[in-house]
Amino acid sequence: MNSWKIRFLGVGLMVLGGFLFVWSVRDITSEWPQIFVGLLSVFSTSMGFGLLIMPLDDMAEVESKNNTETKNNP
Repeated sequence: MNSWKIRFLGVGLMVLGGFLFVWSVRDITSEWPQIFVGLLSVFSTSMGFGLLIMPLDDMAEVESKNNTETKNNP
């Protein structure tokens, strides 16, 4: 998966989390569904933020590092 796809997925999850939070506070009147949707919104937002700040290495850099390590350590 390309790094920009992962970043857009993170932004999408954060937007989804915000939408779920507003929906759970404004429209859901029952207690337990409101709790579960609220928790889902927090989980979605935190996963999206985690994807945004996650350091990504290029696959070429990772492969070259692995190749040099295996050549140096027979």
